[in-house]
Amino acid sequence: MRGSGRMLFSLLMLSSLFFATLVAGVSAVKGEQLTPPLPSFGNGCIDKRAEDIYKMLTEEPSQIILLDVRTEAEYEDEHIQIEGVETKNIPLSEIEERLNELNKSKVLIVYCRSGARSRQACEILAQHNFTVFNLEGGITAWKSAGYPTTAFNPSPTPVPTPTQTPTQMPEATPETPAPTVSEQPAQTPTTSPVSVPGVPGFETIFAVAAVLLAVSLLRGRKWRNQKCERKR
Repeated sequence: MRGSGRMLFSLLMLSSLFFATLVAGVSAVKGEQLTPPLPSFGNGCIDKRAEDIYKMLTEEPSQIILLDVRTEAEYEDEHIQIEGVETKNIPLSEIEERLNELNKSKVLIVYCRSGARSRQACEILAQHNFTVFNLEGGITAWKSAGYPTTAFNPSPTPVPTPTQTPTQMPEATPETPAPTVSEQPAQTPTTSPVSVPGVPGFETIFAVAAVLLAVSLLRGRKWRNQKCERKR
């Protein structure tokens, strides 16, 4: 009985140990997925392009410190500033003396003019257990990608609007002047002494009159002839 009890106890202990190991492994995997990887000492400078840095700054601004390691004069002249992001200016030569000004619970994004000084600062910070990223190409690459600074705010490229070609109205053809009617003197109609058209029976009356006139002339001639003969 004692041997069986000891064996059962051993199996329970092994099962508990296996279960604890399994839970710890799962938790570690989930932790790696949710938290950014910590840089390793001596080689903790992780370069990021301007596009990636801009995405990080705009998606989680409250979780980031933007660190400029140039001189104070360079910083005052122009620096990167994103709404909601904490900004710091600590020159490279003063990094190790001013580590206490930086919050280790936040992610550090370090930059300079071209990326050389920020790389050195990034490696120093990684050795002190900061989660740190280096802006590859510095503020020069940042501006070349079209992102704003305090002295550089690119305006969006205007979209050309199609110009409407004015439609030409057809030229008005000159009006042809109406032909002028020349005034001619009214012609007086000439009446024919012989006949007046339009009077019915006029030709017959004229013929009868002509016959009567002829008869009258003949009678007159005959009367004169008789008068002459009497005188003889």
